[in-house]
Amino acid sequence: MNTFGERIKKARQAKGLSQAELAKIMGESSGNVIFTWEKGTGKPDYEKIALLCDVLEVSADDIIGRKKKILMPDVSEWSLIKKYRVLDAHGKKMTDFVVDSEYERVMEVFKDKIHMRKMKFYNASASAGTGNYIDSDDFEIIEVPDSDYANSADYIVSVNGDSMEPTFHNGDKVFIKKQDSLDIGDVGVFYLNGDVFIKELGRNMLISHNCEYKNIPLHDGDTLMCYGKVLGRV
Repeated sequence: MNTFGERIKKARQAKGLSQAELAKIMGESSGNVIFTWEKGTGKPDYEKIALLCDVLEVSADDIIGRKKKILMPDVSEWSLIKKYRVLDAHGKKMTDFVVDSEYERVMEVFKDKIHMRKMKFYNASASAGTGNYIDSDDFEIIEVPDSDYANSADYIVSVNGDSMEPTFHNGDKVFIKKQDSLDIGDVGVFYLNGDVFIKELGRNMLISHNCEYKNIPLHDGDTLMCYGKVLGRV
């Protein structure tokens, strides 16, 4: 599976641009910058990724390798989000209460119409930051709407931290399919030297999608295990 750098290279070549030509358009000093992006030894920041997508005429989902596009808010929903952001703590607390109450009411109404599936939810988060344990005895059984992801997954964990943004956010619950190996470019749950991480598997590294976080290099002698593949959000 293509890595982040390989996807940049493929899109650049599809536009018929050399590394030097792309660097000039991007405002970089030399083609060496593009070379490091494509080799995986460097990464563009958010602003550069946005410009890169415009120049190469590809979507951010395509360039970062997201297989499933997230449903984005429509115009009216964005309007509500903007209003929510300017509320003070009391206003947000009251809004959260109303939304949670109405959500529970609606879910109760449609409960009989929606086929639910019981799954294990591990209470110890898999970290998208500094690493946490998954304790095999520390889980609860929760119900989730039936779906392709739910049918394929073996359990659910929550994401802790923001190093996988914008793909996954802190607090997201994600479906995990048990696998002891993944392809390069897959996102999975990994045990590394005593900690558990949700990361993208790279060549000799675990990759963070948030450019503010460093990738985690893998060395000979590391204790590395794959708990499974992240299929998507609950």
